[in-house]
Amino acid sequence: RCNDMITDRDLEAFKFINRYGKSYVEVLGQTFFPAIQNARNRLNRLAKLKLIEYLNTGLMSPRRAVILKDEAKQILQDEFDIKAKKAKINTSTIHHNMIEQLADFYISKLDGWVERATVFEHSKKLHHVPDLIYHHEKGKIYIEVELSKKSPKRYVDIFESMKKDNVMMTIYVVKNETILRNFAESFPKWQR
Repeated sequence: RCNDMITDRDLEAFKFINRYGKSYVEVLGQTFFPAIQNARNRLNRLAKLKLIEYLNTGLMSPRRAVILKDEAKQILQDEFDIKAKKAKINTSTIHHNMIEQLADFYISKLDGWVERATVFEHSKKLHHVPDLIYHHEKGKIYIEVELSKKSPKRYVDIFESMKKDNVMMTIYVVKNETILRNFAESFPKWQR
């Protein structure tokens, strides 16, 4: 085993990659590493150690997803009792997933904790399933990643569902300010 070559940062990155089943050099370069090139260099070294591997996404950007190989999964199991997740690549949701991962990473640095919400696990107990749920001592906050705006009627329906879930607040995460302005125009006037 090459445990002596694995840093604490590598272990934290492994946990993060496993949380989603995959991540991306571009995401890891904005979270665990000071720059994308630093992430690329370290990931290439981990690939040579057969701890991670790359999967082609079929997109121009990001070209590849980063997934854990069996030895890294075994380290997570043995040292942290974390079960390995399978990587599922869906080209239509990759950019959404990247922004979700960035939001998850940085919101996790605050007090409280972040839960990744899935329709499969949460639809039975929630009226609206967000992308992430930030559990704060004052209450729960829904985190929604929006890449395209919905109709004002759809937002009214979503907000009504969120009220039933007793959500303290909802934070919408968008890619840039242009999308933010377009997005704000879709909100019902009473909800801006």
